[in-house]
Amino acid sequence: MTTLLRRPLGALLLLLIAFAPTAHAADQTALVQLVEYVGADYINAVQDGEVVSEAEYAEMEEFSKLLAEGVRELPEADGRDTLLQQARDLQAAVDNKASDAEVKGLAQKIRGTLVEVYGIPVIPKAAPDMAKGAALYQTHCAACHGAEGRGDGPAGQALEPAPTDFHEVERYDGRSLLGLYTTITGGVDGTGMAAYGETLSDADRWALAFYVGSKAVTEERAEAGEKALKTGDLKNDMTLDTVIAKAPTDVRDELGDNGYAAMGYLRSHPGELFSQNRFIEISDAKLAEADQAYAAGNRAAARTAALSAYLDGFEMIEQQLSAMDNDMMRRTERKFMAVREAIDRQQPVAQVSGLVGEAREGLAEAADALGGDGLSPAATFSASFFILFREGLEALLIVAALLTFTRKANARDATRHIHFGWIAALVAGFATWFVASRLISFSGASREMTEGVGGVLAALILFYVGFWMHSNSNSQKWMGYIKSKVDNALDGGTVWALTLVSFISVYREMFETILFYQALWSQVTEATQPYMLYGLLAALAALAVVCVLIFRIGMKLPLSLFFKATSMVLLVLSVILLGKGIAALQEAGVLNAYYLELPTITWLGFFPTVQGAIAQAVAVVVALALWWKGRRAS
Repeated sequence: MTTLLRRPLGALLLLLIAFAPTAHAADQTALVQLVEYVGADYINAVQDGEVVSEAEYAEMEEFSKLLAEGVRELPEADGRDTLLQQARDLQAAVDNKASDAEVKGLAQKIRGTLVEVYGIPVIPKAAPDMAKGAALYQTHCAACHGAEGRGDGPAGQALEPAPTDFHEVERYDGRSLLGLYTTITGGVDGTGMAAYGETLSDADRWALAFYVGSKAVTEERAEAGEKALKTGDLKNDMTLDTVIAKAPTDVRDELGDNGYAAMGYLRSHPGELFSQNRFIEISDAKLAEADQAYAAGNRAAARTAALSAYLDGFEMIEQQLSAMDNDMMRRTERKFMAVREAIDRQQPVAQVSGLVGEAREGLAEAADALGGDGLSPAATFSASFFILFREGLEALLIVAALLTFTRKANARDATRHIHFGWIAALVAGFATWFVASRLISFSGASREMTEGVGGVLAALILFYVGFWMHSNSNSQKWMGYIKSKVDNALDGGTVWALTLVSFISVYREMFETILFYQALWSQVTEATQPYMLYGLLAALAALAVVCVLIFRIGMKLPLSLFFKATSMVLLVLSVILLGKGIAALQEAGVLNAYYLELPTITWLGFFPTVQGAIAQAVAVVVALALWWKGRRAS
């Protein structure tokens, strides 16, 4: 890969495309790329107030002018005037042949203002794979940049400008990872640097950006950075947004030599970045994006951003936060819902902006609560236990009740089908997680849609099965039914209904449970990791006890009483699952959500929205009516 734009015509073409009115996100990232080039390469044009390369200086003049023009084309936002003045100052500095330090300082300010004002919502979705980055580099970059990235590849010898030497410290100091990523994505018109936006995945481009962006980091600097992160409050300052959007020299100016060293370590070890901080930053950036979009009159974009703020950000830290302060988690969750409700109802801009501010404040409180050195052993154990026990209990109650039912009916074929259903659900859950984490981008909306549709469908089938059992709760009627089915105690349709219930009940919990454990893993330290395993094992033991109790009690109950008790359990669970399914669909943005001033009762599936409450109330009324009708008929 070669350096950034060097030919004015190529730069102009790129920026004319980037500054099209329909591509504001492209505007911002293209400006980051442009200002980084000016800051990094000005020294090649002017030294000690004298022009040392007429061609380079002409490009600096052109680029500083294009930068100012590009800023003027950005959408209105608080801080845009400041950004425009900074761009004019940079243009004047170039015209006056100012010192390299002054130009770099101005470029640093512009980059920081761009990130602060417009958010620059470009971040990796997962920790970049450095091994993959190394392999991609050898395949796509080594021919020009050399096997070790020193700009000495055989195919780069005849290139003008020459390929970048990624070990050059001065260039490393002035380049952000965001700038490298945008260069890899869009290429550099008029040079040998190709665009990889269409040929490499987003994850691959980030892996390459981190890989080449860490070439200049020595082992000594990385070790110093690792040590610095383990002491003081530096860990909280080195957020994902900071590491992605700022150049190392910016961080050194703000946080000193320790921050500079920490930047080197995190570029070399990006996995350290992907803790709860990542999800908090995603959520905060999306809330700010929703606020700006709504103020600009784009309600659809505002709603999408507000949904993403919850689904792709806050939802992924809910379990960690719940383990530390469940009330705070619920309060913050409601604030996110309030933003979406206000957007849906087209409330005044000031009201929406105020609610966004409250949600961001709640997010900041969550960040403070999670900002320590990880969960304590007790909190780790508790979170691990309740993730599995809570998510598994509903599925276990359903599957165990169905298995007890088929055994009492001596329906071996149906028993095998139920076992097949829950085992297939386990396999499908792990497969879905693997595909979502390795092969495709499985959004928060997709996760909620999976849970929501599964919950509503399971509720409907459970409702059917519950009343089917209730209608057969008369022991003599049931015995006659069994005798009429000598070879199969249950007919084929009923068997497959039970199998489907078994599958859906387990599958809807599997994927979410795995995601929660992934999130929890990012919050524990090496010392508390064993407690996560202890909590998981304790939850398995508790679920096993519940399962044994259901079987023993169920098998001893008289058939008629067992049927009545099981039908009631399934009906109650159907109402709970209906509430949870509707809540998930609301969180996915499929259904609107109008909040009620009532408490959330998770174990009853009651999430205080008008839509959820009405649906559950209707289900309860229908259940009672049918139960009363069946009782009178018997």
